[in-house]
Amino acid sequence: MKLIKGISVYGDKIPVYGQLSINDTGVRAVDSLNGLEYDADSFVPNQDWRNLTKQELRLLVKQDEKFTNYSKSLYLGEIPQNIKGLFYDLGLEKCKHPDDVYPTFEKNKNLVKNINEELDSFLGDFSSSNDYKFHRITRAMPNRETITCHYIENNFIYIGLHIDQSRPFKIHSAYKSGNRISINLSKETRTLLFTNLTLIQVYNLIGQKTDLSKIKLTPNNITSVFFKHFPNYPVIKMEIKPYQFYIAPTDNFFHDASTYGRKEIDVTIVYTGVFDQLPHRKN
Repeated sequence: MKLIKGISVYGDKIPVYGQLSINDTGVRAVDSLNGLEYDADSFVPNQDWRNLTKQELRLLVKQDEKFTNYSKSLYLGEIPQNIKGLFYDLGLEKCKHPDDVYPTFEKNKNLVKNINEELDSFLGDFSSSNDYKFHRITRAMPNRETITCHYIENNFIYIGLHIDQSRPFKIHSAYKSGNRISINLSKETRTLLFTNLTLIQVYNLIGQKTDLSKIKLTPNNITSVFFKHFPNYPVIKMEIKPYQFYIAPTDNFFHDASTYGRKEIDVTIVYTGVFDQLPHRKN
């Protein structure tokens, strides 16, 4: 199946073209993978990645165009050097296990205060309404094809490609849900896996395959219904290098992060809200 125009990727100061790849064979259903348990009806991307063609890049990447609609836009950026230096002083690279991360923050409260102040100043330039908040520090093990999981009855259950549900919404209102910034604080490159379709596009495509009056599509089941009908829709992989970040409407498109092939733990800091502008392109 060919790529359809949908979510656009921006990266004004980063050669984003060189950090993207695609697979033509889409996804596979899994209930377990490499000893990890997955939730029912979970899907993960196949691992046959290739470079995008010029036509696919033109369809996906908006390198020199204006960042206009945050609900359909994915932006790749890099934090400033002064904030990089503060995180370097924090010493997260010394953490060898996810459980080492929180104590590192706790032991350096004054430094963390400085980081928070500098991050708040930096992130504020991306939000015209100053509508955002700290969400969490995420931690994950290396060499995971996908990393999002829930801790249920003393076990980690992975979910594969998914949409976030940061607040209650319906399929046709997902675009109003805001977006998030996720900053890679790891020593290694992590990857973001995604399909470039908004939920409304997904809904309409499913409608081409089945009678929507006979099924009840919700944010809880739309992922599995779509991939059962369109398992070969292309998945994009975007590299997020250390101290790079992405802005993405994660309630509005299928995605997950991956640490596949990595050797070090994965650490990110995440903020949610409305990030609707680029600092150098304020109106």
